[in-house]
Amino acid sequence: MKASTRALATFALLASSALAAPPPSSQSHRKDSDNKCSATSLLPCTCPNGTTYRESVTFSVIGAAANDVKDVISSYFKPSWLGVTPYSTIGTDNVVGAIRTSKLPTLVGIYDITELLTRYDEDPKFGSFVQKFEQEDKTVPVLYHNGTGEFGGYWVTLSAQYIFQYETAITWSVYACETGYPRNFAHFHEEALKNATDILTKADKIKGKNVDPYSVQTFLNGS
Repeated sequence: MKASTRALATFALLASSALAAPPPSSQSHRKDSDNKCSATSLLPCTCPNGTTYRESVTFSVIGAAANDVKDVISSYFKPSWLGVTPYSTIGTDNVVGAIRTSKLPTLVGIYDITELLTRYDEDPKFGSFVQKFEQEDKTVPVLYHNGTGEFGGYWVTLSAQYIFQYETAITWSVYACETGYPRNFAHFHEEALKNATDILTKADKIKGKNVDPYSVQTFLNGS
């Protein structure tokens, strides 16, 4: 089987697994009104009054070695590939407890958003990594400038998984509590991953098959 075919088949398996419905035992708790959104809540979770629950996941395959992909997209303090760079950092890069603050452009204005790193694991041999972060709880909510709503918390997981020598599978998920729809997570994630691929292409690191990013988003009615 050719490398490109292997990558596509593996990617399809990852996507189908990630999107599979949870077991019945989990489903029975999904409507629990006490299931307040947090880093450990069942999904979908209960958002604060006046905000809407949103979830988005983006998949991609980058045709480069996982260690090369990690070098571009894993730094918590230097995420220039995102197009958003923190102006303030506390702690040590990629160490749990690290805090970064950035000016975040949205459809309702530009906001100073502080995020807390809650998990970082990597495989130094193969290059796979998992990074989890969230809007820092002490800064929630961040009110909209026009007084019509708020950013009521969000939780992000970014993972890069070694698949083959020159194929790395990316999964980037987020769930959030926000008033209205101030951000298009799918668009932001897809454009950032395309930018990461461009960076690796210019560095002559793309040796395998790329699969363009695509996303699945869900929006539930606010309370």
